[in-house]
Amino acid sequence: YDVIMRDILGIPPVSDTCMPATFAHLTGGYDSKYYGYLWSQVFAADMFATRFLPEGVLSPAVGMEYRRCILEPGGTLDAGVMLRNFLGREPNSDAFFRMTSP
Repeated sequence: YDVIMRDILGIPPVSDTCMPATFAHLTGGYDSKYYGYLWSQVFAADMFATRFLPEGVLSPAVGMEYRRCILEPGGTLDAGVMLRNFLGREPNSDAFFRMTSP
């Protein structure tokens, strides 16, 4: 861990600690929530890149479509159905990988 910390982050680890032992996100019951959070980022990036960027981040038309397709149905529709309605196609992870790649 110390070597990776120095090589990747460029900073030394705090002495007399073991950060990996404190990263309970993936081992303490938060694992599925963490996974779900990452998927929410995938879908958010897809919506942003597909609708908001090309049509305008502050576009009233896109905002109303987002409201109609995503916010109004709430839990009455499956999330996949809401995404397809808003995107006009199946969601994908392309935008997420473009946004998170160096």
